[in-house]
Amino acid sequence: MILEKIIFTLLFKWKYLIAILHSKFLKKNKKSVFTSITYVAREADKDWIFGAKVRRLAKFSSLDSNTYFHNRLRDLPDSDGYFFVFHQYFYRAIRHNPKILNRKNIVMFTHPNWTFSFSESHVIWCLNKADKVICLNSNVQKELIAAGLDAKKTALIHIASDPDFFYTHQRKTGAVGFCSAFGERKNPEMVYQLIKNMPERKFYLIGRYWENYERYDEMKNMANFTYYNNESYDSYPDLYNKIDVFISPSTLEGGPVPVLEAMLSNCFPVASKTGFCPDIISDGNNGFLFDVDADYSEVIRLIKLADSMTIDVRQTALEHSWKNCSQKIDMLFQE
Repeated sequence: MILEKIIFTLLFKWKYLIAILHSKFLKKNKKSVFTSITYVAREADKDWIFGAKVRRLAKFSSLDSNTYFHNRLRDLPDSDGYFFVFHQYFYRAIRHNPKILNRKNIVMFTHPNWTFSFSESHVIWCLNKADKVICLNSNVQKELIAAGLDAKKTALIHIASDPDFFYTHQRKTGAVGFCSAFGERKNPEMVYQLIKNMPERKFYLIGRYWENYERYDEMKNMANFTYYNNESYDSYPDLYNKIDVFISPSTLEGGPVPVLEAMLSNCFPVASKTGFCPDIISDGNNGFLFDVDADYSEVIRLIKLADSMTIDVRQTALEHSWKNCSQKIDMLFQE
């Protein structure tokens, strides 16, 4: 930890200190009433989940809200407050836009992923410069506070999805589905083993970058597998409605939002115990939960059990709407 703090101080902290000093000479926001929010993401996020999040949050805000996309997080427009859909965007924006330090800043934090460039010391120091940090689940909130984040700066919001965008369907085919970009924490081995060992089931994978998986060529040739590669987000409701049992096998998550999207589509979720899944899924009622290190055979058992579940899953997820989420964020900005 001492070495980590030394590295942060020598290589990174000085950049923020320069921005902080610069901000002291910039105009302060003297408005007595808070009215405008800018939801910030990268240009590369426009057609992916982050882009969808900021557009929907801005849409349902009761304040004067807009979205701003820039790959280098530069030239942010004037606003009373800024919402950063990913925590690292906030850190970069500080360095390129010192003026935001004189405004309100709310940062969404999904899950810890400490790296050399963004160590625990680095991240916690920067998050303490924000006005609020939205944690997507209770475990992340506890972990950040234990690491040194001011508890008063945290807020627990299970993010959201759109019940008007995703529509229900009747579960009757037994088809199984996943939705994620490829990555090791998405548990690709579990995905592979489920498809391989349940040849009688149709499997749909919605995502991107799965061609980078070492077993992708073998997987794509399986007769029961269909891959929807980098599809437009507008097509997601129709894709979810091909799925009866939705699997979220990740070893680490903040959400994941696709679980909510699937639940609003009346897919029955079978999810690992990470992110907000234990918060929104009542095990054995509106879904099944399994340990992050569970064997694929345990998940197969749960998939088969899901066939007998008749609950209207959509009804249990309606409270987690973008409208409700956006209004909670409005209230945080107006505190």
